[in-house]
Amino acid sequence: MKKIFFCLLVMLASQVLSGQPDYETLLRAVELASRGEATEAATLLAGTGGIDGDASLLAARGDIYLKASMIKEARTDFMKAESLHQGSGLYGLARCAAAEGDSKTAVSLLEAHLKSAQRKSEPEILLDDSFKPVSSSPEWRALWKKDWYRGYERKSWEIDHYLKSGRNDLAAEAYAALALQYPGLPVTEYCNARILMSSGRYREAAEILDAVNRGSDTPSGWLYTLAEAREGEKSYYAAASIYDRLIASRYPDPGLLLKKARMLLRSGDREAAKKEMERFIKIDPDNTDALGLIGRTYAEEGAIYEALPYLNDNVDKHPGEASAFRLRGDAWLAARTWDRAADDYTMSLDLDPYNGAANLNLGIALINSGRSDDACYYLRKARSLGVKEATDYLARYCIR
Repeated sequence: MKKIFFCLLVMLASQVLSGQPDYETLLRAVELASRGEATEAATLLAGTGGIDGDASLLAARGDIYLKASMIKEARTDFMKAESLHQGSGLYGLARCAAAEGDSKTAVSLLEAHLKSAQRKSEPEILLDDSFKPVSSSPEWRALWKKDWYRGYERKSWEIDHYLKSGRNDLAAEAYAALALQYPGLPVTEYCNARILMSSGRYREAAEILDAVNRGSDTPSGWLYTLAEAREGEKSYYAAASIYDRLIASRYPDPGLLLKKARMLLRSGDREAAKKEMERFIKIDPDNTDALGLIGRTYAEEGAIYEALPYLNDNVDKHPGEASAFRLRGDAWLAARTWDRAADDYTMSLDLDPYNGAANLNLGIALINSGRSDDACYYLRKARSLGVKEATDYLARYCIR
């Protein structure tokens, strides 16, 4: 019996590992598609059969095919997703029909989607450009004459809108009405947590969100919010664990790796953070945030020669980004290579002249390279931008 169990375990592990490269290829394609490179993303997806048993990944691949105008391939993936998990492919199939201008089929499929447990919100559907080809049809107008959503759903969208607009007072009023009419519902508790977060009460919010996220069918967006609450209460490792939970479930968002890495850094686990950053860079080798972050991490450890390949790559790929030059300047400053630091800070300030830290650090680099007179201009500018540290340098080097 133990031997059978062991064999099953090995088989399961091999299946997971065999699908992992395809998952990371899909993440790379998602990143490309998000930058408007849908055709390149679709080409990359050839041979990713390892995701064929996962409904959410099939839907993500279908979405990329649809963006690349490969409607046949997209429809196939959405149909596979629907066969694996009822409701998971209907929305994509409706979008495919809309792309072909088939309003009757599109609306029929969308109506089925609206009756499913996985239905998207009304604002999300109405803002989806995929439905533009059919949005003036009589079928489309007839569909929206019916109210598909419950009162608590509409109230939650209202609260979300107010919070995004910075109107926390109106969000609180809307929540009071929601709590009065629908007390105790998970969505009511979720909205309560978001209201608490908007006023900085992260610990209370995290306790509520932890409770509402224990179910297996809670929206993935609620987990993101829980991670943000954990970050807000400075429980960085707990936040990293939540992002890892999403990654382990193969959620199709490459940004999760970078979010997890940032939380690991803030929790003090630099080695684990670097592994996540390196994994992300393999998926998106051109990402300026990731290149800058891993370069800065090595530089802060004094590992300048490990940092420079990433920082140089960042500058080469993003010569118009002030932060790319500034981060490499920080590395040179840490290595006490003053002239090179000054050169990079100068380039950074050409692109972003009002960065206080870059002005201060350029002043420091110039002082240490024997050009105190040149440094005074940048130190004064740093002080005018609110950098208090500049005052000491001005007193020591710029007051005659």
